[in-house]
Amino acid sequence: MQTSSVIPARYDRFSRLLHWVVAVVIIYAMCMGYILHALEGTRWFTFFSVLNMSLGTIATPIMLVRFVWRFFRPSVPYPATVAGRKKQMVVFIHELFYLTIMMVLVSGFLMLHKDYSLFGLLPITHPINTIEVNEFFFKVHRVSCILLGLILLGHVAAVIKYTFKGQREILQRML
Repeated sequence: MQTSSVIPARYDRFSRLLHWVVAVVIIYAMCMGYILHALEGTRWFTFFSVLNMSLGTIATPIMLVRFVWRFFRPSVPYPATVAGRKKQMVVFIHELFYLTIMMVLVSGFLMLHKDYSLFGLLPITHPINTIEVNEFFFKVHRVSCILLGLILLGHVAAVIKYTFKGQREILQRML
């Protein structure tokens, strides 16, 4: 009896869950990060700042699991419309996406100059007590957030483009 290996048309449930959890947290945190500048000096600033830091803290191990899991999950091939150099570019951009997300998360933690409480429940100590180093990582965080925003916009635009061209298999891979 011969077993047939079925090539999946979409990612497994765990991969999809990790993708959407990270996506929601990153999109929220990026938007709120920019809104925080407008909230500075208000009573809401501390609440949303701690929420942002808490979400980033939780997103970091989730993103690490997502990164490692991709080496163990079944591979989902790209549609025939994504081949050759286009496929190489897409793979490179996805790698850059992962790297940039990790840069945002790690630099966000390393830029902290005060302790905070994870969702008001668990004290988190800032790791670096040198203001110059904190300021350096703040700059890294700011630049990596801008890069992440650009990559994210490109990612969403590409999915929308393929969907409107009738090539829904790109979107279906993560739904």
